[in-house]
Amino acid sequence: WFADRLMTAVIATLDTEDGTLSWVNCGHPAPLLIRDGRVLHGMLERPADLPLGWGFHLTEPPTVHRARLQPGDRVLIYSDGVTEARSPAGDLFGEERLADIVIRSTAAGAAAPEALRRLVRTLRKHQDLPLRDDATILLTEWHPDQG
Repeated sequence: WFADRLMTAVIATLDTEDGTLSWVNCGHPAPLLIRDGRVLHGMLERPADLPLGWGFHLTEPPTVHRARLQPGDRVLIYSDGVTEARSPAGDLFGEERLADIVIRSTAAGAAAPEALRRLVRTLRKHQDLPLRDDATILLTEWHPDQG
């Protein structure tokens, strides 16, 4: 009966002045940090708190994590419905493919919105059917204020 009473989420803020990313992860996959054309594994991986709706009995609030971004860093936040999307042959979309599309788009000079459009097109082509699970993707890129 909990299935309709919970929700996974990443709640995040980015301080555009100094590049500090603050986030709470409530049952989502860890965000990916993409820097200089590669995923920096482990940089944003922290233990996830319980999904929203499951931790109502806890006395401690969820943990707020922080990391300092470098200019040009991209942060990819996504739900498991993205990586668990299956092709007609049953192949998972996967985290590696997810990151690879963003990295290749970046290398081709695509801004974050265009990289995200390419990712969504590729995901929909891979699945070739309506998605079975929600698929949420957020891609942000930080550049310090230019004055």
